[in-house]
Amino acid sequence: MSEEKKKNVLHAEGEEGHHIKTLAAATLGYAADGMDMFFLSFVLIYIIKEFGLTPGEAGSLTLVTTLGTLAGSYIFGILADIIGRIKVLAATIFIYSFATAAIYFCTDYHVFLLLRALIGLGIGGEFGIGMAIVTETWAPAMRARATSWVALGWQLGVLAASLIVAIVVPDFGWRAVFLVGLLPAVIAIYARMTLKEPVLFMKRKERAAMLREKLHAGTITPEEKKEYERMSGLPVRALFVNRKSTLVTLGLTVMCLVQNFGYYAVFSWMPAVLAEKYGYTLAKASGWMTISIAGMLVGITVFGILADKIGRKKTFGLWYIAGTIYCIMYFYLFTSQEALLWGSFFLGLTVNGMMGGYGAILAENYTSEARSTAENLIFGTGRGLAGFGPAIIGWLAASSSVYSAMSLVFLIYPIAFVAMYFLVPETKGKAME
Repeated sequence: MSEEKKKNVLHAEGEEGHHIKTLAAATLGYAADGMDMFFLSFVLIYIIKEFGLTPGEAGSLTLVTTLGTLAGSYIFGILADIIGRIKVLAATIFIYSFATAAIYFCTDYHVFLLLRALIGLGIGGEFGIGMAIVTETWAPAMRARATSWVALGWQLGVLAASLIVAIVVPDFGWRAVFLVGLLPAVIAIYARMTLKEPVLFMKRKERAAMLREKLHAGTITPEEKKEYERMSGLPVRALFVNRKSTLVTLGLTVMCLVQNFGYYAVFSWMPAVLAEKYGYTLAKASGWMTISIAGMLVGITVFGILADKIGRKKTFGLWYIAGTIYCIMYFYLFTSQEALLWGSFFLGLTVNGMMGGYGAILAENYTSEARSTAENLIFGTGRGLAGFGPAIIGWLAASSSVYSAMSLVFLIYPIAFVAMYFLVPETKGKAME
């Protein structure tokens, strides 16, 4: 492969090797997101005991994190489009790194709530900014694969959190776990010191500056004035600028909501269900989670490859169909402990494999002036609303059982299929603007 062809396949316009640096920073940042988010889940039992928390107070720690994540998605996505991807990416990582580490010193429940809200803010902002940077530096032929590699970071972060807790807590206590949260700050320093803004972003800023000068000089044309007004307005307007854009935004939001709802509903409740219904020990429940995550890693990787080969919509369609069929099989046909344990590999592959495609399909439906906003607002809204998934499962379980309520998850994937098919265009190979 010639150097020119290799460049066209691997990365977009910009400094040689910079696309690898952006991919590394975004992936590590998303891994840090997953690690920091799940530290709380893994040590919550110790926090409840030390602070003497009621179930409601313990649940509020998770709730404020979710609300912070939603707010961070909106705030930092917009800021990244206005003042710069790299600056805001580094800021989000710094915020949740230092807020996580500060928990080590926390002795007041209300301060704890504030710190968890700050952690949510940073985590909510990081995802879409990292995806925007990667999609603007990788060429169309590899774009879905690149964003799928970023998505792998979350699962690796969850695994890292479980290992860190297992190693640190016995000798140093639960508080020491949160000190490890300072490590992602190194990623922020790396990003701020070595990464450059994507060429697309810089060209847009230069174009806006030129149009502003022409406006002040009174030499701007009517068409250029409209362009400048679009560039200088709030990025969120681009998501709803006309009927077509509004429908695309709605369709993508439904897709993100369904994926996150399935993930949180199943993987929040299944370990507890397996322990209660089938007598799983903690070790065996951890084994179930490990096998599920292995399935997610494979699913996300394969999804990215297929999305670049056969297209975004065909690949999402395959996963929605597979998710529907496999959830029916898993919850209605698998009855033995062994089947539920080893079958969790394909549950992870189908329910969460589609995470490999959201970064690309979100980025390709919007221009540079609103790309971070679109990534964060749409995915963040889906993730924020899906955070109520476990509560909905619990509500449905009141009249039956948690397992029976979870078995209804298969109903959500056809909804996403319909939204994707009718509202979202195919964007494979689309050049970034």
